[in-house]
Amino acid sequence: MFIQAPYQWDFVTPGIPDGAFEAAPGFSPTPMEQRVMLLAHLRPRPDSVVWDVGGGTGALALEIARLLPRGRVQALERDPEAVELLERNRARFGINNLEVLQGQAPVDLQRLAPNPDRVLLEVGRPLGGVLRAVWESLALGGRLVISTSSLEGLVDATDHLGQLEASDLQVVQATVHRMQRRGDQTRLGAAEPLFLIAAERHQ
Repeated sequence: MFIQAPYQWDFVTPGIPDGAFEAAPGFSPTPMEQRVMLLAHLRPRPDSVVWDVGGGTGALALEIARLLPRGRVQALERDPEAVELLERNRARFGINNLEVLQGQAPVDLQRLAPNPDRVLLEVGRPLGGVLRAVWESLALGGRLVISTSSLEGLVDATDHLGQLEASDLQVVQATVHRMQRRGDQTRLGAAEPLFLIAAERHQ
């Protein structure tokens, strides 16, 4: 039986190239530059317990796990095809401190480790009760980072975090342009803009 060797990426900085991750139709990794920004706002510690709710391809969860040798990362993803892809990427990088679970928030949050100190919430729709359930699970002093590409998600997130009296609320729009060559012309192509909302829970 052929066993694939782990992908070699031995640099200390975050920012694994997009092409290093296995992708599938309908699933592509968050662009490298946006992953770096999300990680910077998450501010994990070496022994953090991290939830990634809406794991997708697992690119961001893998970035975190490889930087936290004493930490624990759990990715919750509802789509079975995405879960399979996430598992393949976890195996591809030989990551052992990342656990992948198929499920949906908020009902399956109880399957995750209690009181995480860092949570990533990736959504493409208004958050509603999911955000509140995640917030109630977050440890005091913990940090939540939400990413969404929709204006509805941005407004919903900031409204709810205001009602929850979140501390250190920050909103950033992350837009990435990369050089692309088309024939004899060189242009900058834009990735889909991402809204990044970060906050801390102190009560």
